Amino acid sequence: MKKTKIILLILLAFSIAFSFIPTATPQIGTYTFHGAAGNEKTLVVRTANNASLEIVFGPGYVGVIEGSFGSGALMVGAKKKSLVTDVNFTHKIDYSFFGLGFLDGTLYNTSNWDWTKGSFGAVADSIGDMVASLYDPTDLTAVVNTIFAMNVTIQNGAIHFAQLPTSVSQYLGAIVWEPKWENVGNTVVHNAVAGDWHSFYTFQYLHNCTETWSYDSTYGSWIGYKLQANSTTIYEFSIELTTAAEIPGFGLSVLTVASLSTMVVLILVIMKKRK
Repeated sequence: MKKTKIILLILLAFSIAFSFIPTATPQIGTYTFHGAAGNEKTLVVRTANNASLEIVFGPGYVGVIEGSFGSGALMVGAKKKSLVTDVNFTHKIDYSFFGLGFLDGTLYNTSNWDWTKGSFGAVADSIGDMVASLYDPTDLTAVVNTIFAMNVTIQNGAIHFAQLPTSVSQYLGAIVWEPKWENVGNTVVHNAVAGDWHSFYTFQYLHNCTETWSYDSTYGSWIGYKLQANSTTIYEFSIELTTAAEIPGFGLSVLTVASLSTMVVLILVIMKKRK
């Protein structure tokens, strides 16, 4: 039961929002993160084929989609907005309990508005949501290997896939992926086969399908998710552009306090087991 709660927290951590507008800041090592306070971004649901989603995930498909991306994520035309309130490009992420020390990262503080087909309220639905991203892709692989005893998937590394640094393709290419997961340029592609399970066994794929997470090559933003079955897109959301010329902001999947809480819970459970 405890394991199930932890898994659900991890899944929820991947369900929240996305933001913002680029700035260049001198940073650590090979890769560069982007963003600044005041950056804002909106995502919009483009496609949601309920009948096809039920074929892929079964009668619990609503829980799968909303559990992954938030309540209201199945409404075509629904929008979700995020606002960056602060960025720390020299944040240290504490993985010393797992023998990995303090890892270099960037910490984003954000406010978020839930999926809605109406107007966004004057006050965000969630304030003070934090997410930390790692500078070194080998650190990301090491964290997942150490905690979960498997290679990387978007599902098990969700809290660090909110925002990537540039070069995105180089960063993704340096990660050690689980079988059926791979990076293709600025995307992460998961080719699921009928019978496969989610990384934490929260749901099963009942039909062959392909999931694609897309990142912007200039700012490292997570700008969309697409699910295809039989080469047909059955679910998709992506960034809403204000102009056709360029992305007005960069997408940061804000993993909120739930993300950080997940790591705390995992650490506490592991510590208890080791006593």
